[in-house]
Amino acid sequence: MAPPRKSDPAGEVFGDVVADHVRRVEQRIPRALADEDDAVHRLRTAVRRLRTVLAVYRPAFERDQVKDLRRRLAELGDVLGEARDLEVRRADVESVGGAASVPRQARERIVEDLDRQHAAAHARFVEYAGSPTMAVTTAELIRWVQEPPLGKAADRKAATVARKRLRKAVRRAERAAAELDPAALAEATVEDVDTSENLEDLLARAHEVRKAGRRVSQATRAVTRSPTRVLGSSAKDLGAAGKTIQSTLGDHRDAMLLAALAREHGDRAEAAGEDRGPYDRLARAAVRRARSALEAVPEALERLLSTTP
Repeated sequence: MAPPRKSDPAGEVFGDVVADHVRRVEQRIPRALADEDDAVHRLRTAVRRLRTVLAVYRPAFERDQVKDLRRRLAELGDVLGEARDLEVRRADVESVGGAASVPRQARERIVEDLDRQHAAAHARFVEYAGSPTMAVTTAELIRWVQEPPLGKAADRKAATVARKRLRKAVRRAERAAAELDPAALAEATVEDVDTSENLEDLLARAHEVRKAGRRVSQATRAVTRSPTRVLGSSAKDLGAAGKTIQSTLGDHRDAMLLAALAREHGDRAEAAGEDRGPYDRLARAAVRRARSALEAVPEALERLLSTTP
């Protein structure tokens, strides 16, 4: 393993971080265009990690140019998100529905609908990837690799900048966590999924905590691995806590969205004079999975807020 780059200039280290992330984005685009298994997810993750690096370590770069590139990447991420979210729903229908013994006919009906939507969403991504907008984004990414626009903190020690910015990311997570009541979130019922305004608010607050945890996790990952390692074990512990928050609240959100989808198909079945029972069974199973996902959140939050990078 290469030695830490603690004393190297932040502009140099974070310029290398950006270049590494850009390469990952470029490498994953062809497979995502071909709609290979998990390729859209991998590309979306690479785009998000690059946006996180730009946001958290922004002082190493020129502010307005960071803002512009993050906006472009957010647009690409939104296009990818349509297809990826449908992939998650499809996988969850099979895993949760199968475990709950939901009749195959009901599962297949939902999956067929999701497959149609996914095909359309992927086609929109392919169209976007060939657009003039994407061409400009690609050119900008290349420019950032060749000559990153450095900012006011570019000459400071990379480790100093990394610690300061990670602590800010933790404070962001702390503010988000203060607005969330995990116990109230865990009390949601199947009926709450499509009738409770309070649940909608709770889900929005949980999503903010999740995003804050993801930011900490991804920003930490960028500075604890070679060839851009500037921080050590305490930062890795911080990143692990952030990852747990991201994963568990992500699983919770996906399960609740599955419950809402199942309820929607149940309503359609009932309107057509069919049995809605299989869809309600899937919704109940999804809510149970959502509750289970929340069990690890309090401990992960405590670890996150008590760890100093």
